[in-house]
Amino acid sequence: MTRRLLHGEDGVALVLALMTMLALSILTGAAAVVVSINQHESLHSADARRAFGIAESCLAYAEGNVYGAAADRPNNPDAAPLQGQQACDGDGGTGLFWADINGDGVTWTMWGQGTYGATTRTVHAQANVPSPATVQQTGVWNYLYADQSSPAGTCDTTIGGSTTVSVPTFVRGNLCLQSKFTGSQLGVGGTLTLTSQGSSHGGIGSSSAPISSLAVAGSCNGVTTGTGTCNGKTSPIYASSVSSALSLTPELPPLDLPTRYADANPGPAAGHGCQVGSGVPTNFFDNDTTLNNSDGTINLFPSSNYDCVNGSNELKWCATVDVAAGCDTAHTLTVNGMFYFDGNLSLSGNTDILYTGLGTIYVTGAIATSGNFSICAVSTCNAAWDTSQSELVLLAGCWANSTGSTLASHYCVDYSGTNVMQVGTYSTNDYHISGNATNWGPVLAKTLFLNGNLSELVPFKVMPPGTPTNTSTSFLPASAPTYWSG
Repeated sequence: MTRRLLHGEDGVALVLALMTMLALSILTGAAAVVVSINQHESLHSADARRAFGIAESCLAYAEGNVYGAAADRPNNPDAAPLQGQQACDGDGGTGLFWADINGDGVTWTMWGQGTYGATTRTVHAQANVPSPATVQQTGVWNYLYADQSSPAGTCDTTIGGSTTVSVPTFVRGNLCLQSKFTGSQLGVGGTLTLTSQGSSHGGIGSSSAPISSLAVAGSCNGVTTGTGTCNGKTSPIYASSVSSALSLTPELPPLDLPTRYADANPGPAAGHGCQVGSGVPTNFFDNDTTLNNSDGTINLFPSSNYDCVNGSNELKWCATVDVAAGCDTAHTLTVNGMFYFDGNLSLSGNTDILYTGLGTIYVTGAIATSGNFSICAVSTCNAAWDTSQSELVLLAGCWANSTGSTLASHYCVDYSGTNVMQVGTYSTNDYHISGNATNWGPVLAKTLFLNGNLSELVPFKVMPPGTPTNTSTSFLPASAPTYWSG
């Protein structure tokens, strides 16, 4: 019996041994499979890391290209970031980089892509790289400015008589100063010549009250013998700051009369006349809807009221009180927008006109004033003028014929008599002020002849519609890349 049991146990042991061997075999196989999988994953992860590194490297190429183009734009306005995909160093793999501009026109998305083996990774970042912006240069409208420039020995601008000029003045060419200058700034692009050195009638500033800034690009003539150039410390020139470098680039803004003629609405072009019932005089803007200086002398201030309107543009004259028509006060002008008259403008009589609004009035020919006429933005006609609320600019093309091939040769803009003017003035040719005439606004002209009252200049705070300005192209620095992802 015992022998039979022992014999049975031998059979059980065999079965257990076989089962143990089978389990070990299965475990060994599973371990081999895990090792194989880990090896594969390790290789795949290494490929991904290399692909990612290549993508980052390629993104750097894209960023360098976009930022480089932005930095070069001031010298090369046509510089543009890369177009299309370009290859970059793959470090054993392959790489691409490119950039796309968003719909706003300034935001660039820069891309880098790397491939190593069968693995591809892509990363990107964004940057704000502004396109060129056109900037209006309005600084010249804060001066009396003369644009003509001639060889030394010629007086491009003359300030004479008993006039004391106490407003900022800028002359592109040569200035002949026969009277006293006490304005805060004087800039001369050519030669400065002083021809009267009396303590009250000539010179620049005084030893006790020097002007703030004097800039003369050329030489100084008429200084006290032995004192040399304009040093601002010797008679008859006294200035706190003296320089040969001008504070602005002197340039008269271009006057595009054909475009202004066509665009003014209400205006002289066909289809741009005043609305029915406006009350304007016959041939108000022009007599033939053609730019040819044919409308004679414009009657801007007739004895009857008128109101010419198109949208937000309005030119309204109240010669008399008519409350129902919105004329609460006589001799008032409302001017909002740009208006063009194909003739000459003559302002005379003993009328004091008060205007409101922001506007420009163009004439093809000349502008002249006489008598006791005044046109002001404030009733007191003084420094209380707030140029952020009311500004009027008068602009003269100075045509002396029908084509503009000949310009008015003697005082295209002439303010004389005892006028008081609170307007900005632009003359394609010469500007003249004399007698007891007073002008509170900036003046831009080819040449200046100043013999009137220039006691103060009120700078313009805004530019009325249609005011000519110089422009420049500005490029803002590119911003740092943001929104990185990959």
